[in-house]
Amino acid sequence: MAQRQAAVDQFLTRIPENPFCKLGCDSLCIVYRGPGRDIRLAGDTTDWQPLPLMQHLPGTDLWYHLFANAPQGARLDYKFVCDGVWKLDTRNPLTCMSGFGPNSEMRLHGYRPPPFVDHSDLPPCRLDTLTVPTPQLGGQRTVVVVRPAAPDDANRPYLLVHDGLEYLTLADLAEAISWFQEFRADITLPICVCVPPGRRTEEYATDLQDDFGRFIADTLMPLIEARYGERGPWGSMGASYGGNISLYLARRYPERFDRVAVMSPSVAPAQHHGIAALDPTSLKLYVNWGTYDIQRLVPGCESFVHMLEDKGFEHLVEVKPQGHSWGFWRDSLSPAFRYLYAASP
Repeated sequence: MAQRQAAVDQFLTRIPENPFCKLGCDSLCIVYRGPGRDIRLAGDTTDWQPLPLMQHLPGTDLWYHLFANAPQGARLDYKFVCDGVWKLDTRNPLTCMSGFGPNSEMRLHGYRPPPFVDHSDLPPCRLDTLTVPTPQLGGQRTVVVVRPAAPDDANRPYLLVHDGLEYLTLADLAEAISWFQEFRADITLPICVCVPPGRRTEEYATDLQDDFGRFIADTLMPLIEARYGERGPWGSMGASYGGNISLYLARRYPERFDRVAVMSPSVAPAQHHGIAALDPTSLKLYVNWGTYDIQRLVPGCESFVHMLEDKGFEHLVEVKPQGHSWGFWRDSLSPAFRYLYAASP
């Protein structure tokens, strides 16, 4: 047994980090070292259920799991579950923030992080923090308005960003805009109006949806336009339930919104049918989801995209080897902005 442990120690000195030791072009191995009786993986590949049970090499402190047919270009979040305790992978220096804290991050061959992740030296965006009353819902909201560093705001459209504070803290929205400003002259950058939810599920998907819509249309948008100027129709962007409320606003207030970006969206039937009833020339859409997304959302996304195709809406759809995560939605900013805000030639 001591010889086995010594062999493991020697082997792992040659491969000091996960992920992973590559066994072939599409097969990977992830390892865990440490005491325990039940070591499992949870993450995007398991719908965050603690499966599968990792294999133990008897006589050692090594546990391992093989990934066959690993998709090229994937970026996936995961954690170890060690005797019921959720842990980061200490052998992997890569992490990605989620709404529940950091996860370890797999970057498979062919994946490239967005370039703005490594550019903290660019001129920062101008951030205005506003306290906005919410008479339709009670109380008030802290709204952050993000403007590019360059002061030429006169022709910039507005983009309403749902879960807006998370897009700033977890998806690097301001950093992305700074990078676009510096390196992507082909994008007409919008002014982003980042709005947090109060009661997220109710406002984005159920009982308070109409009240939230009235807050946006009757209170927030006039306030922003009075402060920064009127600029024509707005865009709306959101992920998961934030995608659902983006579609709701587009079909409920079609004269106010002319483009939407929905990432891993939950598409309620009312939004599907409401968008289908619109003039297809009135709305441009960016839609995506992940191969490892929440599986119950995927049929609704696929059906929605088929409808867009049948009705003739201008749209771009992307399916990427990622999961339902802020890392994926961060990576989606570049294609969404390039498509929805392409500068006129």
